[in-house]
Parts: sequence; structure tokens; C-alpha cells
Amino acid sequence: MRIAIHSALTNYGSLDDVVAEVRRTADAGLAGYWAPMLGGQDTLTALAIAGREVPGVELGTAVVPMPLRGPFALAQQVRTVQEAVGGRLVLGLGTSHEAVTRDLFGEPWRPPLAAAREHLAQLLAILGGEGDRRLAGAPALHTDVLLGAVNPAMVALAVELGSGVVTWSAGEATLRDVVGAAVRGSGRTGVRVVAALPVTVTDDEAAARGHVQRRLGANDRFPSYRKVLEREGVAGVADLAVVGTAAQVRDRLAGFAGLGVTDFAAHVTGPDAATVEATWALLADLAAGSS
Repeated sequence: MRIAIHSALTNYGSLDDVVAEVRRTADAGLAGYWAPMLGGQDTLTALAIAGREVPGVELGTAVVPMPLRGPFALAQQVRTVQEAVGGRLVLGLGTSHEAVTRDLFGEPWRPPLAAAREHLAQLLAILGGEGDRRLAGAPALHTDVLLGAVNPAMVALAVELGSGVVTWSAGEATLRDVVGAAVRGSGRTGVRVVAALPVTVTDDEAAARGHVQRRLGANDRFPSYRKVLEREGVAGVADLAVVGTAAQVRDRLAGFAGLGVTDFAAHVTGPDAATVEATWALLADLAAGSS
């Protein structure tokens, strides 16, 4: 299992902040850098710039909301970014949430499963040079396209059409019983499963989990995540976070590999700078041990 970073800096930081964090990720020997797209930076553009400045590290979106980019426009942007970063981009796509789509993006909400199937099929055809809607010029570099999915029907679609699944706030039950079951049932090999969760190395578990809930608990209200929380038997993302001493975090992360997770994307967080630094140090150590 590869160890990567998941960061929301594209939502609230500057472009220089993103480039610096991608550089830190590469310097730490971590395998990848995954970033969402919401109301801040255009994440694909930010990753293109960061990738030109920082070699080696994989760059992933987790996720680009489908309502923000039609299939043809997204295919154009993906091809451009791939050329800029030498083929290191992995595209994570998601349907987003009804409230976000309508209130923030100002776009109509469509039934998510049907919308995802149509969007993904069209995007893959354009990227693959199939059909009448083709990009001009040289063929696009290959791009793994993952679908943000935490519930059975969407996971099944991701495994059917895409290169795999990317999750946020999905614990062991979801990764084993929903994602893992779909991958095993498909008979496919090489399916990528990218699991992103908050990670904190600390001796004060209660304080760390309180910090996680305050910083990252907003998504708990959305219906798709409520289903995950109910499946996991927990109240919020703080209960799913990987929190504890260095030894406890090591043990918990090792368990994800046994569930079929190919890439664990750690969202480093903590109530103070020392905790954040300790977490980065452990992740770098784990990455060195797996290389």
C-alpha cells in the first residue's frame, strides 16, 4: 500500500501554499498528493503548476465535481495537465452533493447514479479517442479515472467503468464490505482503491478527535456520508479518523492494506504544530519502509 497526502489547501490556501505542500510531500518520499476541488483554487490548474515545479510525486484530484466540468471540457483540461506533469495526474471524479451543486455551483441537480454513468462514459470515450467527439492533436496520455464512491451502486459503477474508487471518510466496514466486495466480485485486477482519512499522531486522543470534528465534520450532514456513518456505527468523521500514538497509527494503517486499499491518503491534522509535525514524520517513515 502506498502512502500519500490528502490536503484541502486548494480550498482555502494560495497557489504558493499548494506548491510548497506538494514539494514537502515529494521530499518526504510520499507517493502522491490528493486534493479536492470545491470553492477555492481550480485544483487541476494548481496541480499542473505544482507538477511542473515538483517532479516525481503522483498528483490526484479527490475529487473534481462533475457539475463543474462537462466531459469534453474536462477531457481538454486533463490532457493539458497530463502533458504539463508528464503523465502523473490521476483524475478523481465525484457527483458532489445536492446542496453544494445548487447553492454553491448554481447548477441543477441530477439523479447522481445516472449522471455519473453518463459523464464517466463520455469522458472515457473522449480521452480514449473514441466516437465523433475527439480532441484535436496528439493522443492524450493515459489517465486513470477514479470515481468518488462510498455506497454500493456508485462503487459498482466505479469498478465497472473506471480505474477504481477514491473515498473520503470511509472506515474499515465500508472499505471491506462495499468497496472490497465490489472489487472482488468484479474479477478485475489492478483496480485502485484510494482511501483518504484524517490522521493525527498524538498522546491526547480526545483532544485530537475533537479537533478533527471541528475542522472536518461539515460533510457529516450530507446524505451519502450519513449512510457511511450509519454503516460504520459512528457519529462522525472524528470517530473514523486514524488517531493515536505512533504505534497505534502504524497498526491501524497496516490494517487498510489488508482490506485491499492500494493508496492511503492521509489528511494530516492536529490541534497544534508539534502534533502535525509528528504526523508528517511518521508518514515519511512509513513511506521509507514501504519503498
